[in-house]
Amino acid sequence: MAELQERGRQDVDTELEDRDPVASSMSSNFQWVLPAISEILRENLQLTYTAGDVYAACESGAATLWTTKDGLVVTTGETDTFTGDRTMLIWIAWAWERGTNLVTKHQDFFIELARNGGYKKLEVRSAVPELKAYILSQGWQVDTIVYTRDIK
Repeated sequence: MAELQERGRQDVDTELEDRDPVASSMSSNFQWVLPAISEILRENLQLTYTAGDVYAACESGAATLWTTKDGLVVTTGETDTFTGDRTMLIWIAWAWERGTNLVTKHQDFFIELARNGGYKKLEVRSAVPELKAYILSQGWQVDTIVYTRDIK
């Protein structure tokens, strides 16, 4: 995988440098994006989607792949059943270097994107407890904590 990541990193658009995330084609970036998503899935066994599901969602327009020199973010939208309010969900975030938080690094970009798209909220979900203190310090608030239990 390290070889794939290193090779893939070379394939990332060199013009991205420190610019805002760029909406990118999944089919043009699958060689490094799918292994990155697979890594997330291996480390978060509670997630039920597959890398193929993410690929299909991006290719169909149900989700958007955003790339930066530091990694990738995938966004999608959700509608509140009761109010009809739309939420932009930062569904997936992955960085070449652990500890790089693409959500907070580019939060102004995603806030503006959500605002211009008519969304009422921007949301990120994570099972990483270490993220909580940092993301709260960046102006986010806890909305809901979800606990699950397997029924056997």
